[in-house]
Amino acid sequence: MRILFSWELGRNFGHVTQLADVARPLAKRKAELFFALQNPAAIRAFAEGLNYKVFQAPYFPVRPVPGKRRGPSLIYPDDLRPCGYDSPADLAGLIMAWRSLYDLVKPDVLVAQAAPTALLAARDYKFKKVTLGSGYDVPPRSTPMPLLRYWEKIDDDVIKSHEGLVLDNVNEALSIAGLSKLKKFSDLLETDTEFLTTFEDLDHYPDRSSLSKGKPNYYGPFFALDSGEAMSWNKGKRQRIFAYIRPDTAHFGACMEALSHQPDDRDIIAAVPGISKQLKAQLEKPSFRIIDGAVQLGKLIKTCDLGISHASPGIAAAFALNGVPQLLLPGHIEQMMFARAIGRTKSGRGLVGDFGAKELVALIERLLGEGEFKEAAENIAKKYKDYDPSKLADIIAGEIIKLGSKK
Repeated sequence: MRILFSWELGRNFGHVTQLADVARPLAKRKAELFFALQNPAAIRAFAEGLNYKVFQAPYFPVRPVPGKRRGPSLIYPDDLRPCGYDSPADLAGLIMAWRSLYDLVKPDVLVAQAAPTALLAARDYKFKKVTLGSGYDVPPRSTPMPLLRYWEKIDDDVIKSHEGLVLDNVNEALSIAGLSKLKKFSDLLETDTEFLTTFEDLDHYPDRSSLSKGKPNYYGPFFALDSGEAMSWNKGKRQRIFAYIRPDTAHFGACMEALSHQPDDRDIIAAVPGISKQLKAQLEKPSFRIIDGAVQLGKLIKTCDLGISHASPGIAAAFALNGVPQLLLPGHIEQMMFARAIGRTKSGRGLVGDFGAKELVALIERLLGEGEFKEAAENIAKKYKDYDPSKLADIIAGEIIKLGSKK
């Protein structure tokens, strides 16, 4: 059986790690593995020991247009506009490139991870198509598509006009490529099955069940706790905080300042990939240790009192399923939606907009001092206590093999 994994949109290597995780049990089942990736070099670090072929995925690199500021995305189609969907000619070129790849590989199953154009180009092929990803990567297929900022009130006519613009471009591109047009935008995302790597409580879209045609296929989140530097909590500390913070984010300075001003009876470990040596030396002290890279969370998370992150689904889900209250600092709409999901469980709080270290210190005190956050986090952990993320890839691989075997 020939499996083609595709990744088109997004810069985070979490996309390719999910594909590599599923590829390993498929390789044990003697499947032939092919990858078409936005960044082909990314697979090398995550697929060691696997026998595979890798291709450059056809994709349109997002480039800022001088003097033109794009407004915020209202719906999923808006997110596709800077990725080639603003130009029928550009999109037609991507479609034809994907189809050339299909003719070359001749897959039995296409696994799409944040790869909508791969799905669009594959619509009339006989091989099976599946999507794999979090709630954001696999949006509900409704007409019109649901709001990303679902908590805001947007006029229906505005939503329909946004979707209609992209649908018109898609259909013109399909016409250029000699293919049949779509009746509605959601048809672009049609597959044989979806592997939603999240739970309903942690879904970016809180109302997926009412928007989807069938029952959502929740499989649980991917996360790994054993990669990075091994660390241990300092003994005798009253509370323990783990933070994963990136220096290239808007509130990095405020967060590091807030952590540096925590009392010494709190033990803090911060994973800060790319932090400067100068800043690390300036901030570090026995109760505030900073690691320039990843940290193994397996042992730390069991006795962690507060998790701080940007609300990326992997680490935030790990905190949630281990009963750890969270402070979330989302930097873009996907993270904002996931921070909202954590907020719905009442196990954490997020901050967006204009704030500084003072506001962060106050929220840390609240999250550590008010017991309802810990209680809510423990309720989530109890609800999913039988979930084992280490088995997820094997379960999905088995489903892919079954699907690919059907004629």
